[in-house]
Amino acid sequence: MSAAGIWAVVPVKAFSRAKSRLAAAFPADLRQALVRAMLEDVLAALAGVEGLAGYAVATGEPEARLIAARHGARVLADADHGLNETLAAAARTLKVEGAGGMLVLPGDIPAVTTAEIVRLLAGHGEGRAVSLVAAHDGQGTNALLASPPDAIDFAFGPGSFMAHRAAAERLGIVPSIGAFPGMAVDLDTPADIARLARRPMGPRTWRLLEDEGLLRPPRRTGRGASGVSFYGR
Repeated sequence: MSAAGIWAVVPVKAFSRAKSRLAAAFPADLRQALVRAMLEDVLAALAGVEGLAGYAVATGEPEARLIAARHGARVLADADHGLNETLAAAARTLKVEGAGGMLVLPGDIPAVTTAEIVRLLAGHGEGRAVSLVAAHDGQGTNALLASPPDAIDFAFGPGSFMAHRAAAERLGIVPSIGAFPGMAVDLDTPADIARLARRPMGPRTWRLLEDEGLLRPPRRTGRGASGVSFYGR
């Protein structure tokens, strides 16, 4: 399917409430800096996708609104009743405006690339269709593309990947499910940083993690580099 008519939406909660599962390992200022860096890297990846109708940040966080403006992204209101309600409101708005579909990407997948997003769009079905990308653990949903925007009910939360798949199938839609290694890696726990470090990632997130001493420089073994690894804190 062509990207024409599809809007990408990145939902962002209040920075003060973000990444609570990292709270035991990292102070609040580092967690918030990480959220900012990852959001900017995701928006930069979206900016490189030709043909999208547009991309937006759904948030009530003032700083996220400023970041969206810097990246040329539209701001959609946060419904203030949770993630699924916020996305449902965004889908209704976009459908009324005539959008053909809506791609939901979380703001904490800094290894996502423009090329992956383009490939996801290219593999999306015609007509009423759903495409899904699972998180690395197979439980969460790290991308959901629906056409029309409200094709299925959003079910983000624990076990959302299977919930979204089942919701599509109940409507007679066979979802497209693909492997997208960068898109699949989100960052919720210290162990996720180790996993993320094994992949190329957006420059802002990389720079922050490196500055904080969370990434080792590449070590050379023989003729090749072994890559980066995690410094535990």
